[in-house]
Amino acid sequence: MLASAGVKSRSRFAIALTLAVGLGAWLIWTSIGGSLETYTNPSGLVKTTDATTYRLNGTVAPGSPADAAERAQTAEGLRFTVRDKDRPSVTVPVAYRGSVPDAFKDGREIVVTGHMENGVFQAERGTLITLCPSKFMEEQAAKGKTMPDGMPKEPAGT
Repeated sequence: MLASAGVKSRSRFAIALTLAVGLGAWLIWTSIGGSLETYTNPSGLVKTTDATTYRLNGTVAPGSPADAAERAQTAEGLRFTVRDKDRPSVTVPVAYRGSVPDAFKDGREIVVTGHMENGVFQAERGTLITLCPSKFMEEQAAKGKTMPDGMPKEPAGT
């Protein structure tokens, strides 16, 4: 009888351990799966035809609307162009609806999540993030020097 109880106990332990390992593996798989968006720049999107979700990184090309926050809330949404930081001649048009950060303006580095559709990057609502330049870069801009993306920046105080 004791031998039988020991076998049952080990069997239950093995089943419980298998379930725990399976649950742990499933939790890891599902948590990683949602965060596997591919970061890319405009150069990487030019030839893309699939509906893969990307996090697009680049700078806002000159000509973004001054009333960006208002336009992003309309049915048409905000349309602007993102320029590749390393290859400024490569640009991608972006369509976005949602909140617009205060720092959004020409020459500002941004990250936005979405997918390509008919040659336009369709950004997901609420994913537009502006990256602020470092203090060193701001000091260089105040001295009238250009930023690494090649855009001359406004003098301090404007």
